[in-house]
Amino acid sequence: MNTVIKDAWVIFKKDIKIEKFMVIVSIIFMGYIGVMISTLIGTQYDHQNEIIPAADVLLLTLIPMLGFYFSKKSFKYMTEDSYTQMLIYLRTLPISPKVIMCYRYIQMLIAFTINSVIVFSIIYGVSYQLRSEMSIGNYICFALTWIGYALAVTGFYIHFEFTSSGRKYFWLSMVMMVVTAIVGITNWLLGGNMFLYTVKMSKEWGILSPVMWISLIGGMITLALLGKLTFRKLQHRDLL
Repeated sequence: MNTVIKDAWVIFKKDIKIEKFMVIVSIIFMGYIGVMISTLIGTQYDHQNEIIPAADVLLLTLIPMLGFYFSKKSFKYMTEDSYTQMLIYLRTLPISPKVIMCYRYIQMLIAFTINSVIVFSIIYGVSYQLRSEMSIGNYICFALTWIGYALAVTGFYIHFEFTSSGRKYFWLSMVMMVVTAIVGITNWLLGGNMFLYTVKMSKEWGILSPVMWISLIGGMITLALLGKLTFRKLQHRDLL
């Protein structure tokens, strides 16, 4: 296992060196996402007596992006099937499929760590309504609740990335975003608001918030199960 992690880390570091500019672009984009979500959160608080779906839809569709950073491959998967080309290249190296999966998960964890700090720090810094309502400790619980959800959805995106062609990946990603948006709108039509609910639970329960723990544990289990499924399919996928 140590060899797998070591080899995966070497590939990750090489990838980061190649994609330095795109990583900077990703950081800027995450800052933009943080500001955008903060704005909609402010709108939600300004309409306390009127449940609006915008914040929910944005959180559901964009928070899973915390597990990614931009790369040249991100902009070429439709035209050049860049994700498949990456797998073809990695298979030419003297490494096992376990190393490839480990590399992708390291990439995901690093992205989650950096992007989560950026996005949720901006949200808390810009949204004075949240600051006045929640302590920093309770806010961290709120952030972890949404990170748990993002972990689960990211598992699907990684599965699509490793098992599909570029075009198929695009359409599957679009379906995922539409489905999550529909979930947010449906919840709104039924009189619910996920954002306000997660704020309430984090504020009232703090570290003991059942929603946070269900989200985190469920997210990690989903990610692990999808990882196993992805690994099996990756071993047998015909890349030619």
